[in-house]
Amino acid sequence: MAVELPGDPGPTHEESTAVEHLRLAGVVERLVETAPNLGALRKHRLHLAAARLWQFDGREVPAELVADTRAAAVRAMLARVVLGKARSAYGGAMLLMKGAEVAAHYPVPSDRSFRDLDLLVDDPAEAQRALTSAGFVQVADPTLFGGYHHHLTPLMWPGVPLVVEVHRRPSRPEWLDPLSGENVFRVAVPSATGVPGVLAPEPAAHAVLVVAHAWKHDPLGNLGHLLDAAALLASADRARAGAFARAWGWERMWNTTVTVMDAVLGDGRRGLASKVWARHLADVRERVVLENHVTRLAAPVWSLPTSGVPHAVAFALRHTATPDPDEDWTTQLRRSCLAVVHAFRPVSQHEQSVLGDPR
Repeated sequence: MAVELPGDPGPTHEESTAVEHLRLAGVVERLVETAPNLGALRKHRLHLAAARLWQFDGREVPAELVADTRAAAVRAMLARVVLGKARSAYGGAMLLMKGAEVAAHYPVPSDRSFRDLDLLVDDPAEAQRALTSAGFVQVADPTLFGGYHHHLTPLMWPGVPLVVEVHRRPSRPEWLDPLSGENVFRVAVPSATGVPGVLAPEPAAHAVLVVAHAWKHDPLGNLGHLLDAAALLASADRARAGAFARAWGWERMWNTTVTVMDAVLGDGRRGLASKVWARHLADVRERVVLENHVTRLAAPVWSLPTSGVPHAVAFALRHTATPDPDEDWTTQLRRSCLAVVHAFRPVSQHEQSVLGDPR
């Protein structure tokens, strides 16, 4: 009688993670070499990796990058101290999202810069009161962070260059369904920072959350956002991440991001988004003004069911055509005219012109 041999059990989770980290490290090196200049490296949050790689190769590292590396190292060292103070001050549930938590999943954690500690808590108002009573100080105008905002007034521990933001809920694009903090706490695990009592979203859920945050501010805007998701997925099951996106109503946004991520960071098929409004990622360059305006309209189209697209596009058009809260109609009209003239200029150059800097 034939004996059926057991199949190959395949690599363990730790082995798979190590292999994926090795691949991702190679991707980062390729992207650094592709970038046309230091400005592009900064835009795509690759500048710290560039400093590390250039130093290893014996190449000269610009003084400003050396300073950035030292400042990032100081923030990384102090992050655990500040988290510990926050944890001691507030007795409720506390969960760390984004920057410092994501960095712990990078192949080289020091490549991932951060300036904020984003804390999701079960009672935001009480947590804010507890932290200020313990010595944290507000560093912005509280009137700008009312209940509509996803976090309360930013805080700092005196003398420490890290901002602490107490979140009411995770951030996401205005046109997508909101997500409650309770949903995130249901999938919480101990933080990778190792600070006792501090939680984090499990990596599969966290990958979806960081993508949603990126789409709120700059959909498919820079490679750092893709690398965050890729680093978290190296420690997670991709199918589980997709299940979270589906359950939260963010599936189309997630699928679009994953398709672009696979095309830019790997050997995946280039989808329509990569060809239409995310072309700058493969070139490791900044978007030009025209691409930026296309993105405002394309992002809702690629992330919503057909029925929700008209309302979201109308919102985007209204946002583009009306003045920002800190400008009048004359300034807005000047900005719009310059946008036409500067259609093929990088966005940062256009913004300098809007602010009165002709460079």
